[in-house]
Amino acid sequence: MRDSRRTVLKQLSAAALMGAFAPRAFATSDWPRRPIRVIVPFTPGGSTDIAARLAAEGMGRSLGQTFVVENRPGAGGNLGLEALARSDNDGYTIGILTTAHPINSWLYKKPGYDLKTSFSPIGFLQEGPIMLVVHPSLPVNTLPEFIAYAKARPGRLNFATSGTGNSTHMAGELFCNRAQVQMTHVPYKGSAPAITDTIAGVCELSFDTMISALPHVKAGKLKAIAVTTAQRSPMTPDVPSIAETIPGFDVSAWNGMVAPAGTPKEVIDKLHQAMAVALAAPGVVQRFAEMGVTPRAMQPEEFQRFILQEADMWGKTVRAANITID
Repeated sequence: MRDSRRTVLKQLSAAALMGAFAPRAFATSDWPRRPIRVIVPFTPGGSTDIAARLAAEGMGRSLGQTFVVENRPGAGGNLGLEALARSDNDGYTIGILTTAHPINSWLYKKPGYDLKTSFSPIGFLQEGPIMLVVHPSLPVNTLPEFIAYAKARPGRLNFATSGTGNSTHMAGELFCNRAQVQMTHVPYKGSAPAITDTIAGVCELSFDTMISALPHVKAGKLKAIAVTTAQRSPMTPDVPSIAETIPGFDVSAWNGMVAPAGTPKEVIDKLHQAMAVALAAPGVVQRFAEMGVTPRAMQPEEFQRFILQEADMWGKTVRAANITID
């Protein structure tokens, strides 16, 4: 009898131990029952933050719950995404993954997450082109002219960006690699000082988001040479894409929503559907157009493949340019 009792106690202890490490099960039929936290890994007011808040507001209406946006900037977007990866996978914490994170997975030795295993993708939010703009004094008006001009002056042209390792910098490095030109990268702490120095002629050119560069192009302070997306932007139909000169070139500043790995599929499906409804709202479509960005329909599985493809592309670019972050 005593041995039987010991056996039962051991079995109960083992079951309790296994339960402690197993994912918490919960009913998804009545989810969500409380507010949902949205981690944005960048500061308030930027395009990523704006897109996240627009989507969160619409998703809240669809699901009948409040979506609370929490900005957690730092380490190029890594701190917020690491916090997301460590969050419970119960559907009450989601976050924003951007172009920066496939890049960071190569730049940082320990970014704090694994793009293959740390997240359950929800869907793509929006993307926008990066513009190649030059000082008006440069005697070029087309991309072929610019490439020829740069090749004749190896290492003498300086391109400004909003910082080392971000999407604008990497777009510039990929362009140098694909166009086979040598230019010097000059990183700034944000778009504003980078554009200011390009307008002043301190740097001959800049790669920057459309929302930052286009107003100065319209004012005649800068010349737009090309956009980095595969297709021309509806906002600047007269500005060619780099792909028209360098086939296959396709770079955008994008972001999407993800949840911690292991979030139930039923919850992911509800979040994805709510996001699709939010992005189709006329007010969101109009605001995105004003920002020079567009939504892009993408199922969760497709979004995961896209993330890994981006990581592969940026890994090759980082290695070719020998870029490191201390």
